[in-house]
Amino acid sequence: MGKKGNEYLDLLRLGGRNLRQRVPFFRRTWFGVLVILFLVFGVAVLAVLLAVVRPLREQAELFDLDEVHKIERASVIFDRKGDEMGRIYVFNRTPVKIGLVPMHFIQALTSEEDSRFFQHSGVDYIGIVRAMWLNYKAGAETQGASTITQQLARDAFKLKELETGQKSSRYKRKLVEVFLAERLENKFSKSEILELYLNRIYFGGGFYGVQAAAQGYFGKDVKNLDLLESATICGIIKSPNNLQPLRFADRCKKARNHVLDRMLDDGYITGSEYRKYSEQPVVTTTRVADSRLTYVYEEVRQEVMKIVGDEAAQLGGFKIYTTIDRTLQKAAEEAVSKRLAEVENRASYMHQTYAQYRVLLEDFKKKISSKDKKLRSEEGAAEVLRPQPEYLQAAVLMMDNHDGGVLAMVGGRNYLDSMFNRAVQSRRPAGTAFLPFLYAAAFQKPEYFPGLHIEDGPIDNRRVMIGGLTGILGEWGTEQDETKYADTITAREALLQSRNAATVRLGEKIGLEWLKEFAQKAGIKSTLREYASSFLGASEVKLDEMCLAYSSFANSGKRPKEIRLVQRITDKDGKVIHQIKEDTEDGVTVMDEIAAYQTHTCLTDALKRGTGKPAYDEYGLESFPAAGKTGTNYDFKDLWFVGYTSAVTCGVWCGFDQQKSIYSGAFSNRIVLPIWVDAMNATRKDYKPEEIATPQDALLVEVCRKSGLRATDACYEKVPDPVHGGSRSVRDTQKEVLRRNSAFDNYCDLHSNADVPGGLGAARPEESGALPPSDPNPKLAGIEPVRMQGPVLLGIDPYNSVQPLLRAVPVNTDGTAIKRALPVEEDQSAVLPPIKLQAPPPLKLEP
Repeated sequence: MGKKGNEYLDLLRLGGRNLRQRVPFFRRTWFGVLVILFLVFGVAVLAVLLAVVRPLREQAELFDLDEVHKIERASVIFDRKGDEMGRIYVFNRTPVKIGLVPMHFIQALTSEEDSRFFQHSGVDYIGIVRAMWLNYKAGAETQGASTITQQLARDAFKLKELETGQKSSRYKRKLVEVFLAERLENKFSKSEILELYLNRIYFGGGFYGVQAAAQGYFGKDVKNLDLLESATICGIIKSPNNLQPLRFADRCKKARNHVLDRMLDDGYITGSEYRKYSEQPVVTTTRVADSRLTYVYEEVRQEVMKIVGDEAAQLGGFKIYTTIDRTLQKAAEEAVSKRLAEVENRASYMHQTYAQYRVLLEDFKKKISSKDKKLRSEEGAAEVLRPQPEYLQAAVLMMDNHDGGVLAMVGGRNYLDSMFNRAVQSRRPAGTAFLPFLYAAAFQKPEYFPGLHIEDGPIDNRRVMIGGLTGILGEWGTEQDETKYADTITAREALLQSRNAATVRLGEKIGLEWLKEFAQKAGIKSTLREYASSFLGASEVKLDEMCLAYSSFANSGKRPKEIRLVQRITDKDGKVIHQIKEDTEDGVTVMDEIAAYQTHTCLTDALKRGTGKPAYDEYGLESFPAAGKTGTNYDFKDLWFVGYTSAVTCGVWCGFDQQKSIYSGAFSNRIVLPIWVDAMNATRKDYKPEEIATPQDALLVEVCRKSGLRATDACYEKVPDPVHGGSRSVRDTQKEVLRRNSAFDNYCDLHSNADVPGGLGAARPEESGALPPSDPNPKLAGIEPVRMQGPVLLGIDPYNSVQPLLRAVPVNTDGTAIKRALPVEEDQSAVLPPIKLQAPPPLKLEP
């Protein structure tokens, strides 16, 4: 071997020696350090995961999986006669069995929401990785990976409530959702999970569960849905409020076509079927007005939730027995619709009408259904641009005087236009409909009674400050354009004529605090203003409060504890969970019987010959005992009428939601009184009105209407005789109920014998203590005789010796007494001329 060969061998030896001396990388120091760091990091991560995940898994174990079966069911509502009125529910849901769901619906559902539903065990980890990759590419969260089981867990156990808005809390909620989904898969079969899911989730439009969605969108049961309808409903699930077809047909079509595209990928439909279905428009059924969408149903729902609680109310399944009378409810609704339409047709009415608003609403719906991108660009834009109702509104509430049960309730003209219930939520000035409470409060004191004379005449508005600070207080409550004042007026006349000035004077005497205390006992919880204007009903009150308070006049001074709609509730097993027992109900004492009866007689007169007189003369109120009071607020902004029979109290309000004058001269007896008449006429058959009895311990006194003092036999007035012409004398008195300790001893001094037909005496014997003179001296006419201060006879008077009865006296057409023939005695001393008789003819006898 040459020199070069030796050198090569030397290099190999040197290289081999170098190779033998090189240390492997895994034996080097840096690798060991790296491994130690990795292990430490892994242990730290594992510790963190265990610290975070373990509590979340334990939290997921705490949920009771049987709760997933608890879903709300419809509750049945019955009227006071036990007939079914309808069904209500917190969520519109009708559970169905999975066997009734078509296979093409399940295919559409799984293609859209969870294509690996039948392969995974609650969590689709492949889907999670895919979603993470797609979201990373998009730079935003555009894909979700929640399986149907995870969605069920989230909805059934309200897992979204665990989030606080921070990302960490959201991830924690997701982990709890994963663990719950695994538990659900271990406990339930795939079919059971699908059934629970489809009966629970929200499909928009107020429809919960697939059956409600099928009925609401297509008017058919879920078992009859075709493939296109199934794809439409499944496309809504991702965003129910933004994709429901009744409002967003174009958006819904895009979502439906996406479902069809996924079904094509999964091989459930062919390409030709996809092209055929994707071109078709979304066609839904015409939405029928929901019978639940009324003021009564909503009020019943709210009352049931207060009684049984929110959680139990959501589960439903109750039988709810209400106090509603469907006949009266229909009559009240029809009365409002008919009578307000008549008002809107009057020449003086210059505001929006109900019919005009319907036109505006139809135009709005056309714009929403069109391709106007401006209206459809943002979520909620439709609600912002929806025209608001500005037409005349009304409310009616009718209650049973015995137990406070609501017989009929109308909260407005159309619940879908405005859900605000004016019968129980609105507070408005009651105007002169509030006056009876002031007079009743005064009548509780012995010195005040209906026959009491009050100063009449204009007063300075600065004492009341209604409508301004200067000038004379107006008399709008009289329900007429002009008002004539007198020197004095009785409390009865002041009330039945709604005289503002006289009422203010009476209110100043009894005091505002006395009135406020009385109103509170009567059931008016609204706060009365600390001003004299409250005497005239300027304070805002509610219609249900007014009805409850008025019922005390029909109940001898007592009222029911409260107004209510629900009488009894039973659960799905028939167990009674709420019951109002009528025999244990004690009324609330508002006033004594005499004050109640005194006010009642005034309100009876108010309806017969006062501001409510058109009820009989023009609007056809049937002949039965009733009483009531008109209520016109200043400037004709709020109109009321509240009245009653012995069985029923009914109140009516009318006005605008944004308070403004209806029109000049819009008196309550021209607008709301006809509504009240129509509603009350419907009560006569089943709620028979009866006369309200006079209190036993009351003192019945005859009072002269002209003088306001105790009547005498001379208290007659001449009135025109429409039948025979001329005039005739009529008794001008009325019966007043007084307390036995009332200081009322003066007798009428305005009538004389000349006013009395037939020349009857000027004073009643039982009241004057002396018989009327047989030959009255004209010079003594008008002079007040000396009256006895007490009765002559104590005890029973079976022969009416002290209380003779007046008998009717026939009079001529001019009011003078008819002269009668008088018997005369024969004068024995007079010599009568002999009467000469002609001799009879001789008798002839035949042989």
